[in-house]
Amino acid sequence: RGAASKNLHDLDYIVYPQRTEEEAAVLEWGHSAIISALDASVALFGPQTTEAALLEVECMPILASPLNGVGNREEDEEGNLPVQELDNADDVHGNMVVMTDNGGLSAVEMAKVAKLSGAAALLVVNIDEKRPDDIYRLEVMEGEDAEDIDIPVVMISLNSANVLTTATVTANMAKEDIVNNGMPDRVRLYAGGDRPFFEDVEPTDPTLYLIHNLMTEEEADSLLQSAKPKLSPITDDVLQFSNDKENFENVQRTVMWQGMLQTPARKAVEERIEQVTGFPAAHHSDFVIDRLDAGTHWKPHYDTHPYLIPMATITVFLTDNGGDVVFPSAKEPVKITPTKGMAIVHHNTDNKHNMDLSSVHAMMASSEGPTYVARKFIFTTPVSNARRIALPVVALPFGGKLPGFVPAFHDFMVEKFGIEDGPVYFDKACVFIPLLIFLGIAQLVADRVQGKGDKKKDTKKKDEGKKKKRKGKKD
Repeated sequence: RGAASKNLHDLDYIVYPQRTEEEAAVLEWGHSAIISALDASVALFGPQTTEAALLEVECMPILASPLNGVGNREEDEEGNLPVQELDNADDVHGNMVVMTDNGGLSAVEMAKVAKLSGAAALLVVNIDEKRPDDIYRLEVMEGEDAEDIDIPVVMISLNSANVLTTATVTANMAKEDIVNNGMPDRVRLYAGGDRPFFEDVEPTDPTLYLIHNLMTEEEADSLLQSAKPKLSPITDDVLQFSNDKENFENVQRTVMWQGMLQTPARKAVEERIEQVTGFPAAHHSDFVIDRLDAGTHWKPHYDTHPYLIPMATITVFLTDNGGDVVFPSAKEPVKITPTKGMAIVHHNTDNKHNMDLSSVHAMMASSEGPTYVARKFIFTTPVSNARRIALPVVALPFGGKLPGFVPAFHDFMVEKFGIEDGPVYFDKACVFIPLLIFLGIAQLVADRVQGKGDKKKDTKKKDEGKKKKRKGKKD
């Protein structure tokens, strides 16, 4: 909290993002119906993501023996660890060897051990219990020669390794029934390209990570163009997530009320967010879009709400320009520079849904502008049907923007019935009032149709009466 009270420009920040598409790879297994995938980082030596024919392999993953490539082997007279083939080289031959990085070997030495053992690829597990989701590019140490490393070398995180080694393990499975240490019989390694991939920033205090390529450039542009006509200066509006306007001076904002009425393209984005983050779509808010002109900024603030609990926030950059987002109270102050389509995910609460005071964040002012960001709040409870269906229906005739009387009615209900009951009654009213209007309109239409039918019957009776009179006269 102390860092947040300092001048934000005076802090010594760790700057992100640090990962790039050039290093992003995917480790995948399964079939077309059920596919599992893990993020991997390609080493700075060996085949690169631009060399698909050399990088891409499909084979069995085999745990190294010894697991860290060294085991109980002793150093030589010069203090160097032995670089020699693994005890299970016969099993490793032609397959992907899985090795941990806690044996004291350098990345190049591990790769040489793998190659001596006949491995088709090396998968290095980052054994960092303090940062169990962290991965990075393995480098060539000074004085080392990696020219002869022609097999793919990639790193996965400790948590990813736990997923890999339990891939085929089911509940209550006996130890003797576990095959290949719980790993699948085949895995595929290939370049990630423009697929989403993660970058771990802080595992706790606050939980903070990046998702590269969460949106494509086309998707970001489409969302931005849809939002532009609806943007307006922020006012006090709890319903539309503007309950702290003093922290957003001169910022323009709109909420894209779409709920369950999304276009196929927006639904694809929503499903991707759910799949990548694991947050159920029913707990997502609609996108909240902010525009910041040159010199405009977000003051340090927490993402809170008077009666909903936003456990996490997903912030997506819709443009490449603009101010950096900073987390001054993280264990080490963090600065994140804008990258179009990239998302920042941070948790606002701890495991017990108490406010995490280290989650305070801000957006620095920039000389460039305008910049646009889209946010989704992830709530601890599902969003009501009133807000996922009724409000988007009300907003539809107004281009997706709620008319002013709706937030005013919401505030009236909260003021009249209190912060606990008011929102509940508002949600019920949002469902029942449109339903009553619909039933009323349906009744009017039915009455009109019936009236026309009765009128036709009366006309027909009159015509028949006239015909009978004419016939009587003739007789």
